[in-house]
Amino acid sequence: YLRPLVADVAVVVKCHLSALYRRRKGKLFAQLVGLLQFYEGFEINDHVGTQLTDDEVLQSHYDRLQSFQLVAFKKVPK
Repeated sequence: YLRPLVADVAVVVKCHLSALYRRRKGKLFAQLVGLLQFYEGFEINDHVGTQLTDDEVLQSHYDRLQSFQLVAFKKVPK
């Protein structure tokens, strides 16, 4: 439940844009953001917690790419 929520709210991106992330005193914060980014990319099923197969990971990638293309080309005149 938490992983899709964190991805949807773009927590990692917002942390990368924060002032603390760029400061020298924010080194620990930057390391924690790196850990969050690493664990956010785990290839697991968000509903049951099982590992995804290679085919499922590839299909998930294709689905995200297709969604992006639909949004990007929505305003392009034919």
